Amino acid sequence: MRIALIGWDLDRAAVSAIARPGVDLVALTRWFPDEAEREAHPGWLEVRCPHEIGGDEPTSFGVGVVRAASNAGLSYDFDVIHALDPKARPAAGELATRGGGRAVVIASDRAEGEEAENPGFGPLSAPDAWFCDHPWGAERLRTRIGPNAGRIVTVLSQEGLAHWLDREGPRDAPEEGSCAVFVMSHDARRCSRTILDGVKSAREKSPGLVAAVFGADPRWDRLRRRLKGEGLLSTEWGGTRLPAIGRWNAAVSEAAVVGVGSTNAIDDPVARAACLLGAPVIRVAGRTPESLARDILDALFDRDRREEDVRLASAVEARSSDPEGVALQWLRSYMRLIDARRNGPEAGDGRIRRAGTGSTPIAFPELRSRLALTPISSREAEASWTVRPDDWRSALEWLGPEAPRAVLTIRLFDVTDTAFDGLNAHNTSDVDVSLSETHRTIALPFDGRSIAACLGVRSRWGYFHPLTHARICHLPREGHAPAIHPRRLRVAPRRPVV
Repeated sequence: MRIALIGWDLDRAAVSAIARPGVDLVALTRWFPDEAEREAHPGWLEVRCPHEIGGDEPTSFGVGVVRAASNAGLSYDFDVIHALDPKARPAAGELATRGGGRAVVIASDRAEGEEAENPGFGPLSAPDAWFCDHPWGAERLRTRIGPNAGRIVTVLSQEGLAHWLDREGPRDAPEEGSCAVFVMSHDARRCSRTILDGVKSAREKSPGLVAAVFGADPRWDRLRRRLKGEGLLSTEWGGTRLPAIGRWNAAVSEAAVVGVGSTNAIDDPVARAACLLGAPVIRVAGRTPESLARDILDALFDRDRREEDVRLASAVEARSSDPEGVALQWLRSYMRLIDARRNGPEAGDGRIRRAGTGSTPIAFPELRSRLALTPISSREAEASWTVRPDDWRSALEWLGPEAPRAVLTIRLFDVTDTAFDGLNAHNTSDVDVSLSETHRTIALPFDGRSIAACLGVRSRWGYFHPLTHARICHLPREGHAPAIHPRRLRVAPRRPVV
């Protein structure tokens, strides 16, 4: 799996956690003066991209990312392109378009208000998926974008929870009793009557109990009106159906109990976030008003059990929401999205696509440009290559006025006894080849060297546009053949048969 992470700012610890399982990872970010444009980290490569300061910075950053990827010889054939922040989205779109649209494009969303202005995805209209690190942020994103939101994946992280603060602060409201907060996501089942009757029944044994309902669906507006009519709606937290994320954090952390509308309260992102915030969680879907009232009262009065359950759930969620756990969830989501892209929507549901069911035949995929270097003696290597026409045209377009006299070139790097990062070769040399050729034997001046090679297009003035790279080729050292002691075989004559 080849992954490109693009970020206006990079969290290097998080990037290292993603690279740790062994994926091919490149992270592209801004360049600052006195910094190297490329830096090799354990398991991943950081590429810093110079861009024009001022004006439309997201767009100019996208141009810088494409230029840096080309100059560094990274090519554009990524499996996943992930924009980590809004300013990186145009760069992700530009990079995906130049790769022929084969990559899965993902955008992380952590913005509200003025920060939520979408700078766009360059040539793309929308990403294939959105990643949110807060469950209520995912609900607000779904409401903001509408029915064409695409796939939204919630990957809960401790950093995402800690990022949002209640900027509104405490409100002037009369003192009230314990509050039960019901968080209803877009796919929550209908349970308005259960919530209303359950809260009424629980209030008979817990005077002062109030409730707040968060949810964007109109049915939750009707429930809030009915709770207000019965005097059960919280005056502090029940004033809105779609609070800001910081306000949501404050309400959940101060709630006596949190109700979720899913049938599985263990894996529900809202329930997991509530556990990290220290609130007990109960399930609403599939319950009767009596059982819901009993769960609310247990959470209110059985404090020892409540604190023990919250402590255990919080410890479990803390393991899965640390950088290592978040990285594994990202990689798992990457694999699912790639599988869905390759095998159609049926793959995500576990169904097997049978041969011959499609009405339109799938075209055979085009071969990409390739280069291979094979040692054939201590001072010779056989180079073989193929150049895809689209890559050749893109290179000529990149060179612009320099294109008419450009030639196809194999650039050789002497990387003997070095950890090659693209810039620290002992020396380089160019071998011009023809478009009609597919292989050539290259003579080298020394024996026992380690050679890296790059196939690209060189202009008249020396500008080099790489197309593809070859694996490092290790030439054998010259030396005498080992002495072989002859082995004698004694043969006895055949005896005549009497």
